[in-house]
Amino acid sequence: MKNVLSKIWIPTVLIGIAAIQAYGTGAGKPGTSFGLAHLSDSIQAVAGTSHPDSTMADADTTAYQDSTLTDADTTAYQDSTMADAGSPDMILPADTIPQLTARDTIIAPDSLRDTDPLRYRYYVELKDSLTRLHTRDSLRTAGDSLELHRLDSLVFKDSSETAYRDSIAWFNSLSRRERKKYLAELALPGLMARADSILNAKDSIRAHRDSVIAATPRILETYAVPDSMQYKRLITWTHDRYFNNITLHPQDTTYNYHFNDYPFFQTDVNATYLGVIGSPAQTYNFFRREDEENAIFYTPYRMYNYSPENLPMFNTKTPYTELAYWGTLFANSEKEETNIKILTTQNILPELNLTLEYHRFGSNGMLQGEDTDNRTFVASTNYLGKRYLMHAGYIFNRIEKSENGGIVDNLWIRDTTVDAREIDVHLTDAFNRIKKNTVFLDQSYRFPFEFIYNIGKGKRKARKAEEARRDSILASGDSLAIAELYRLEAEEAREKGMKADSIDNSITTAFLGHSSEYSVFTKYYTDEIGANDENGRNFYNNKFYLNPTSSADSMRVMKFENRVYMRLQPWSSDAIVSKLDVGLGDKLLNYYDVTRTNGYLSKGRNIVRNSLYLYAGVQGKYKKYLDWDATGRYTFLGDEINDFGVNANVSLHLFPFRKDKNSPLSITGHFETSLKEPDWYQEHFHSNHHWWDSDFGKISMTKVEAGVDIPHWKFNAGFGYSLLSNNIYYDNYGIARQNGTPMSVMSLYVMKNFRLWKFHFDNMALLQMSSNEDVMPLPALALNLRY
Repeated sequence: MKNVLSKIWIPTVLIGIAAIQAYGTGAGKPGTSFGLAHLSDSIQAVAGTSHPDSTMADADTTAYQDSTLTDADTTAYQDSTMADAGSPDMILPADTIPQLTARDTIIAPDSLRDTDPLRYRYYVELKDSLTRLHTRDSLRTAGDSLELHRLDSLVFKDSSETAYRDSIAWFNSLSRRERKKYLAELALPGLMARADSILNAKDSIRAHRDSVIAATPRILETYAVPDSMQYKRLITWTHDRYFNNITLHPQDTTYNYHFNDYPFFQTDVNATYLGVIGSPAQTYNFFRREDEENAIFYTPYRMYNYSPENLPMFNTKTPYTELAYWGTLFANSEKEETNIKILTTQNILPELNLTLEYHRFGSNGMLQGEDTDNRTFVASTNYLGKRYLMHAGYIFNRIEKSENGGIVDNLWIRDTTVDAREIDVHLTDAFNRIKKNTVFLDQSYRFPFEFIYNIGKGKRKARKAEEARRDSILASGDSLAIAELYRLEAEEAREKGMKADSIDNSITTAFLGHSSEYSVFTKYYTDEIGANDENGRNFYNNKFYLNPTSSADSMRVMKFENRVYMRLQPWSSDAIVSKLDVGLGDKLLNYYDVTRTNGYLSKGRNIVRNSLYLYAGVQGKYKKYLDWDATGRYTFLGDEINDFGVNANVSLHLFPFRKDKNSPLSITGHFETSLKEPDWYQEHFHSNHHWWDSDFGKISMTKVEAGVDIPHWKFNAGFGYSLLSNNIYYDNYGIARQNGTPMSVMSLYVMKNFRLWKFHFDNMALLQMSSNEDVMPLPALALNLRY
């Protein structure tokens, strides 16, 4: 027995342990340990019959136990109950709590039964999501899509109302500042969307406008220039300020044009100047000298600057820019020369152009007191329209220059061992500042007499006959004839529309124009000459009228001039008599003058001179062979009364070259005569070193010129003769004098350029004679040969 027990006690212990483990496993199940299987079945049965219109799912139930159970215990209890609910042998303990569902705890209000039956039916589904989920699944399984749609609509409506009530309650709980912030946050997306829509609309409008502009041909249409010039990439011209006439010029952008850095070399053989660019200069050719009217002290600087008459105007298809520098780049800064030019021009519209230009001429010079700074700025605009023509601009020029009075002894120039800066000069502390400000506006408007096409007895008869023919066709009822009539009328209307957009220069036309200019010229000279400065005092012949050692002389001229004119074009613009002009002008001048009151203590006064004048003109042409014009001016009232001037020009163009049929041989003639009152500063000048008051007579000048121009041969020649009387000159002491004896000037100019292979030979020659060399000395022979 002992052996038997020793053999079986180990298996017996193992079997017992397994039995205990099996019993413990079954005890963990609520339906097994407490005997709730039949109770679970009864609950399911009751739940299945509690609501006739709903379907209960086993999974969507909740197990309720004692309140001391945790969530984990509750879940385990529910799972075990559902798993073992179908066991018939389950023993239920007496202290268990039956399983409850949402339908057992949530009761729909009876008031909804009559007011809202649909909400009453699905009240539990609205409150419990699991019930709603199983109800939807049941409806979907049953295929009741209508009821499913009702349920979904009810849920959406209830959730929306609930969210609205909650949001209102939350919003009412906020402070005023929090409400304002919240409303701003809500409005921000709308404002951003609205701004985006506005920007998108603007972008679309801009894109449409840009596309229209890009697709529209930018064609210049104007009466002012010939049709052949309107399609050129770049055209340039100057205009006459009396009648706003345009004179076209070729725009040379080649290296040959830019070879001549100094402006006077581009227009004449040579010029007399002080050796430093930007300093006073005078051309050799007498017939190319131009005075600055009413501001005679500015005349030596005129060639570096523009006036409204010679300011170039542009019209470009593409922007055009010039950047230029020339000078002594590697020279010592004490003697450096620097010249700059910046030009840019661009058309804003095919008719409207804007031009900006800046250029500077200047150098420090070789000697003492030669530094010169000559600067010019120009802003101009022009408009070439079908009827409106306008030129306007602003011109500013400033010259700052030291004065040295020249070398004391010319012997030192030939001594190459002496630095030029060490050579003595007459003035060691003298300075000139000259300024010019000009604003001008020239404009005219064209009035074509288109109504003359409808004037005349014959034209009235033709219109009546045409109206009768049209009425007869319409009354005939012939559909083919009526359709043809309408087609012809539409074609005629289209042709008239095209003609309305074109410019007819062959019609009788009137022009009204206006010209205005406001200019101020100033000059300010200062120097310091000590009592022991012998060179300086001898230079001015020891003349000190205001101060014995220093000078501060001022000159100023203000000019305000206005003109109005009318032009009549009787026939075509290229008729033998194409234009008849008449105008009225007013010129107001204001001069600054210093009059001595007590020694060198002085005060200035203004001298006002006003004049009224009439002017007229006539011009014409014959095809491309002949051009002629003439103008006259007479001052009938004011300080310059009885001043007059007459100008006449004629050009004959021949085309003798067979291989170059468009290249002309031009023969030109010019006649000019004038009688003018001297400038105020020529008659009255008061400064520290010069003082005079004169009573000069009117200056008479007559010019006759003839020229030949053959571009095909690169040949140009001209002859001029001038008769002068009472002309004013300056003597050796710088005092203005009047020549009472008539004198004459003769000039002959020849230019011939040719090329051999790649070598260019440019030749210019000038021959001049003056009948009175003391009054008007001229270079007898001048050559400019460039190979």
